[in-house]
Amino acid sequence: MELPSMRKSFSLAASLIFFLFLPLLLPATNDPVYDEAAVIERLKSIENPLVENRYNSIVRGYIKGYLFWNRDKTERILGRTVLYFPLMEEYLSKRNMPDKLKYLSVVESALYPHGVSRVGAVGLWQFMPETGKEYGLEINEFVDERKDPNKSTQAALDYLSRQYMKYGDWALALAAYNSGSGRVSRAIKRGRSKNFWRIRRYLPRETRNYVPAYIAATYMMEYYKEHEITPDYPALDYQITETLKVYNHFSFNRIAQVTGLSLEVIEMLNPAYKKGIIPDNIKGNYLILPKRVMPAFKDYLEALRPDQLSDHFFDDSPVLLQKQQENWKEKYIRQTYVVKKGESLKKIAKNLKCTVHQIIAWNGLPSTDLKEGQKLLIYQPKEFKRFKPLEKMEELPLAPGIALKGRQIQPSRQYPSDAAFNQLIYIVQNKGTLERIYRQIPGASLPGLIGLNGIPPNHKLKPGDVLKVQRIK
Repeated sequence: MELPSMRKSFSLAASLIFFLFLPLLLPATNDPVYDEAAVIERLKSIENPLVENRYNSIVRGYIKGYLFWNRDKTERILGRTVLYFPLMEEYLSKRNMPDKLKYLSVVESALYPHGVSRVGAVGLWQFMPETGKEYGLEINEFVDERKDPNKSTQAALDYLSRQYMKYGDWALALAAYNSGSGRVSRAIKRGRSKNFWRIRRYLPRETRNYVPAYIAATYMMEYYKEHEITPDYPALDYQITETLKVYNHFSFNRIAQVTGLSLEVIEMLNPAYKKGIIPDNIKGNYLILPKRVMPAFKDYLEALRPDQLSDHFFDDSPVLLQKQQENWKEKYIRQTYVVKKGESLKKIAKNLKCTVHQIIAWNGLPSTDLKEGQKLLIYQPKEFKRFKPLEKMEELPLAPGIALKGRQIQPSRQYPSDAAFNQLIYIVQNKGTLERIYRQIPGASLPGLIGLNGIPPNHKLKPGDVLKVQRIK
C-alpha cells in the first residue's frame, strides 16, 4: 500500500536540490577549475556504488552546487558528519545494508535535524507526520522523534529496506522514498522496465532529479578534499559524546545541574525534545551527552535507586540559561598515537574508543589509508565529571547588588520533582538598563524580571551581571 505522506511534493530535499540547481539557469560558462574529465573518472572509481553513477548535466549541476557555488554550506554539512554518520553506519552494519545509504540523509536534510520542508516533512530523514507514526516515531507536545538521530535513522532504514525488498534495486528504492512506492510502480508499468533511467521520464520532476542528486552527494562526500573544501567541525563537546537510553522523566534543567552543562549544549545534542523535558517512555528515550559528563549522570541515576533515596539530597540552584563562549579544548587533552604495522583506522578507533570520523576530523586525513609510524592526534576528556549526592552543587556567582533568597538543601524520599527548577539564570552580555535589554533574554518579560530580581526598570546592568529568569512552562 502506498503511503501518501511520503509524497513530498516540495520537500526539504526538493528545496535543497532546487537551491543547488538554480545556478544552472544562468548562462553557461567555462569554469577552468572544474575538471569534468576528472570528475567523471572519480565517479567511475567509487567502490561499491549504491546506484549506477551516471554523469549528465543534472548531476554536474548538483556537484557544482555542492563544490563551487555553496562551499560554505557544504563545509557545514561535512562538519555535521562527525555527529551523525557514526550512528548511521552502526545501524546500517547491524542490518547488513549498504554503507553509502547514509549519503541519502545529506540529500534529504543536509544533516540538519531541525530541517522542515514546506509540506511538513521534518528531521534528518524528512518524515511526514503520518509516515513517521506509521514507522513508530512518536510526535506529540513533548517530543518529535523525527528529529531523534537514532530513532529516525532506524525508521528510515525500515522504510528503505521495505522498498528494496519490493523492487530489488536501490535506485528504485530511493525513488520510492522520495515520491512513494505507488508512483514508482506506476512508472515501472508505463515504462515496462525496472531500470530507473528508463522509467525516469514517467516519475514526478523532483523524483527524476532525486537519484542524480544522490549521485552528486556521494561524489561530494567521497571527493571534497580534491576540491579543497575543509569541513566546519563543531566543538569537541559535540563530537565526543555518549548515548544512554533512559526510561523515566528528566528535565533538561535537572540534567544541566547534574552535569554542569549549559542548556544550549543539551538542546543541541538532543533535538527531539520540544520543551526541555524527556518524557516517561517504557520503550526508552535516547539521551546524548558529552562523554566527559556522562559518568555524572550515571551516578545520578544510581542515586535515584530506591535503596539510595534516603541519602539523596537535591539542590535547587538555578540553571544557567546562556553561557559565554568557552574554550572546549581546555576540557580535553591531546595525545599522539603512532600507527603500528598493519593497523587500520577502524581498528585504531575501536581500541581508542572513538570513531573513524573523529580521527579523520582531528587529523584532516585525506583518506583512510595509514602508514606504519604515522602519527595521529587523539583527543580525550581531561577528566570525567562525577556526581556526589551528598555534596552541595556549586552555586553560580551572583553579580553585585543582585541577591537570591536563601535556600536550604532538603532530603527527598520520593521520585524527584523538578518544581524547584522553575528559575533560570541569564548572564548579561551588554551594558544597559533592564528596560533596554530585557528583549534579549529568551522568554522574559519586563514585569517578570522586575519582580524576580527586585530591581527597577532603569537599573543599570553591565556584562557579567546575573538575572533570574522564570522558566517557560
